[in-house]
Amino acid sequence: MPISQTDALFQLIKSLTKGEKRNFRLYAKRNHTAESLKFIDLFDIIDKQKTSEDDVIFSKLKKVTKVQYSNLKRHLYSQIITSLRIIHKTKRANIQVREYVDYAYILYGKGLFLQALKILQMAKRDATKHHLNLLMLTIVEFEKLIETRHITRSEKDRAQQLVQESTRLNNTISDAIYLSNLRTELHTMYLKDGHSQSDKDRELLKKYFNEKIKFVEGKSLGVMEQIYLFQSHVWFGYIQMNFEACRTYAEKWVQVLKDNPEMVQRDVDIFMRGYHYVLTAAYHLRDVESMTKYLAELEEFRYSSYKKLNSNSQIISFLYVHTGRLNNVIIKGDFEAGLELIPRTTRRINKYRLKLDDHRILMFYFKIAWVYFGVNKIDRSIAYLNKIVNTDMLHLRSDLQFYSRLMFLMCHYELENFETMIYLLKSFQPFFSRLVGNSKIEIQLIDLFKQLAKKPPHEHRDIMKAAITEFEIIKKDPFMKNAFVYLDVVSWLNSKVTRRPLGEVVAGLL
Repeated sequence: MPISQTDALFQLIKSLTKGEKRNFRLYAKRNHTAESLKFIDLFDIIDKQKTSEDDVIFSKLKKVTKVQYSNLKRHLYSQIITSLRIIHKTKRANIQVREYVDYAYILYGKGLFLQALKILQMAKRDATKHHLNLLMLTIVEFEKLIETRHITRSEKDRAQQLVQESTRLNNTISDAIYLSNLRTELHTMYLKDGHSQSDKDRELLKKYFNEKIKFVEGKSLGVMEQIYLFQSHVWFGYIQMNFEACRTYAEKWVQVLKDNPEMVQRDVDIFMRGYHYVLTAAYHLRDVESMTKYLAELEEFRYSSYKKLNSNSQIISFLYVHTGRLNNVIIKGDFEAGLELIPRTTRRINKYRLKLDDHRILMFYFKIAWVYFGVNKIDRSIAYLNKIVNTDMLHLRSDLQFYSRLMFLMCHYELENFETMIYLLKSFQPFFSRLVGNSKIEIQLIDLFKQLAKKPPHEHRDIMKAAITEFEIIKKDPFMKNAFVYLDVVSWLNSKVTRRPLGEVVAGLL
């Protein structure tokens, strides 16, 4: 086992549940004498530590040299991984199937090829049930090897059956890889270039997508290949800002998994991810009915399955459910209800902080800041915006950071800190110059806040009315309709002009 760094070992031990720790100790002690269990001592020391300070951990070990300590860490890591494999083989079909195949190789090596074939039949049964096609191909190829090298007294057409099975699996796997590649390529395109910005961009992507997808159209696809196909359509629709199509294919993605519950058992994360994209599309469409329906389904699934989920899946369930909850109150304008969600969300963020990427955390902070803004708790909103604005991770989500700075200006406008707004506009100018392109909406938004900061208050209502008119025209542009999803400046301006609460204005849009 090549991993011996203390940090990696520390993280692994801290990720273990009480049951996994108990099982590890039982596993480790069953084949060792008390004198040889120094790695158990190391395990107990690290388990009690709050931080992974190497010198402190080493000082607590008795009669161990630096060289022995390095080997001890490596050995402990290996023993923990092995014990986890034993536990999880009953929970993960792919682990169990691979173990069957390993047993078959061992038996075959001893000349017990008939016993090996019997074990492979058990492996094939589970692989078929859980659509593990790559493992199925490994099993069939092993069966072919045995059938061609030994007299097995199998049925006379057995060899031809294996050839046909191998050919079918090869075609299925080729389709799966092809569609998986397409899905990955589309995702990469979005990360690199974002949404389509012009008719030319849309036509180029449409031509690319249609050329790719025609090779699988009309084919009889397996469950996993269908999911990859639907994922490809989801990303194509998302990039094109065709959120109706995005939602439709995300719903198909969820439904195919509902129809094949064994696939949910195999990969629960992909099931929850399907729900996430239904909810994301519904959020962009302001489709409260779909959002309410699918969020309730996802929450029910999470509640009923939570204890069975591994740590990674529990974190994913938190991300998707809590994002869905916040989005739901935001599009409804029900900011008071959002206040009840925030404590639970922030507790989870703190619990999983070391396992969450910075982008996810910043996105939560932004949504929380908007909820606080919606109930006029401006100081609380500013506190969360500061966490984004003061970050040194400018490479992360420039659009999110741009809108955070705009909301920052909105907060100070609410506090009538007009001089502070002028100062902030100057301090934000290098950021705006570096990250803002020639987008009309971005230029108009910056100009709006410059006017509000410098013009006398009695002129602000006319400035806001003029801005609303401009923004409503801009929103008719199909490439600009996504501009106010993250920060609904137009609803805020309307609330100021009509002197109504922001939540009331947002709710009136539904």
